[in-house]
Amino acid sequence: PTGFTGATGPQACPGTGEKVVNGGMEVFSANVPTGWNSTTPAEISQETAQGRVHSGSSAVNIGGDGILTQDIPLISPGCYYEFSFFARGQGAQVGLTAAVTFLTPGGTVPGASIVVRMMDIPTDNREFAYYRVLTDAAPVGVTLARLSFSVTTQDSQSLDLDDVSFATQ
Repeated sequence: PTGFTGATGPQACPGTGEKVVNGGMEVFSANVPTGWNSTTPAEISQETAQGRVHSGSSAVNIGGDGILTQDIPLISPGCYYEFSFFARGQGAQVGLTAAVTFLTPGGTVPGASIVVRMMDIPTDNREFAYYRVLTDAAPVGVTLARLSFSVTTQDSQSLDLDDVSFATQ
C-alpha cells in the first residue's frame, strides 16, 4: 500500500486524563488521604515536614506493614495504563510493593507491579525516586483497577509517597 497506513478511525483507547483521586495527597480524612483506603489506618498519616513532600503541601507516610489502596472505575478493556509515583524512605530498611490489579467478574488479573527492596529507596531529605510502569492490556470484562501500595519496614521506619498517577497510555 502507498500513503498513510496507520489507524484512521476513532482512537481505541482515548486519553481520559488522570484517573487517581487525590494523587497529590493534599486532602486527608482521619489520617488517610481522601479517595484512598487502608486496612492498616494506624500505619497511615499525613506528612507536611520540609523535605518529606515531593510537591504541594503534603504527602502520605506509610509505616511498617502499611497498605494503601484506591479503586479506579471506568477502565477500558484492551487499553494500557501508565502507573507512576514518587517515593522516599524514612530510614534505610524500607521496602515497597506497588501494584495494579484488574478486577473482573471472574476474579483478579495482575496488571503491573514495582517491587523495591529495602535499602534501594532514597532516604535523603528532598530526594524522591520516580517510579513508572506500563500495565498489561486491561482484560475483557474489567470492572475496575486497584492500585495498591504495601510497605515493609524494620523498627519504626516508614515511606513517604506523593504524586501518584494512573492514566491511559
